[in-house]
Amino acid sequence: MAAVLSGGKTLYYFLFTAVIVLIGMAIMVEYNERNLYIFYLTSENAIHSGDKININYKITNTSVVPIFHTIIDFKLDKKMNTEANLREIAYFGNFDRINFSKEIICKYRGYYKVGQVRVEIFDPLMLYRRVINFNKEIDITVYPQVVPIKQKLIQSQDFFGTLKASRRTIEDRTNIINIRPYIPGDQLKNIHWKLSAKRDELHTKEFEQTVSNKLFIMVNGQNEVNIDLDREELMVSFVLSLMKEVLDEDIKTKVLLNDGHSTVIEGSSKSDFQGFLETLTSFECISDLEFSSFVNNHITDQYIDESRVQNSIILVMQTIDQSFLDGINTRGQTINIFTFTPKTADAREFVLRNESKVLRFHYIDQIMDVTYGK
Repeated sequence: MAAVLSGGKTLYYFLFTAVIVLIGMAIMVEYNERNLYIFYLTSENAIHSGDKININYKITNTSVVPIFHTIIDFKLDKKMNTEANLREIAYFGNFDRINFSKEIICKYRGYYKVGQVRVEIFDPLMLYRRVINFNKEIDITVYPQVVPIKQKLIQSQDFFGTLKASRRTIEDRTNIINIRPYIPGDQLKNIHWKLSAKRDELHTKEFEQTVSNKLFIMVNGQNEVNIDLDREELMVSFVLSLMKEVLDEDIKTKVLLNDGHSTVIEGSSKSDFQGFLETLTSFECISDLEFSSFVNNHITDQYIDESRVQNSIILVMQTIDQSFLDGINTRGQTINIFTFTPKTADAREFVLRNESKVLRFHYIDQIMDVTYGK
């Protein structure tokens, strides 16, 4: 052994070669890391729940040195689904570019970021590794599905028929639209006294006429164990589809969300729909407040007992139980509750037993099934 170490050259050549190889592999991986670039784009930036988008990734090796072994992980939000493989193993030749296309199913509404890619680079001998995280994110908006609700389904509900059939108008005294000469029969309170004195002739003010009906929709976002995301999505889709119908009819509407922030959205025409769409896109069931308490807090004089306004109240919720009914105080108001069809005989019996002139139950899944044509 001593003779080999003192005079043999083979071992030194082997050690020298091994050191050169190790250094070369390390330099190669570092060089590959500096010369790998990615570019990606999406087919759409705004879609509706249930739609698909394509994400195209273009990964380029801009150097003369090949990349012999690469593992590529494409990262997605846990609510986004795909049948495509999110892990790829690739070889890049010199000045090579490889395109990857992933079809993503966006089942649930929300604001997402896509484009995060993790790339692991190895040398030919798999001795060294470099990890590159590409984080150039692209914003994707997935709006809830909005579908036309068949008119016959809506007309059968008292809240909608009443609002359309018995509209009354009141004067919006904050908005003067015209001043004209006085006509016998005009109300004295509408006379413009300053102008009348100036012109030595009576003039009267005309105010904008507004519809006096108002629709209140309260949506339950209470955080419950084992929340059904599919039902939650259908519930939000129903609310927006209903909103589209009533705003197209110019019905004043206020939506109150039990989302932990007590979010309130108001509108009275189709031009207001976008605001409802954007707010409900980010809606989540994360509130710690029981829905019965939320409802009781908002069925107050401020919302309900406006003397010149006819109101209708809708509650939208995934499930209903005895504790909710025991906790709610309707204050004599007729309330339409939209929920999902009971699955058991006992649950169906519970609904039938509690339905009355004050509480009326309707089923979201039945309405939306007909709407979707299923």
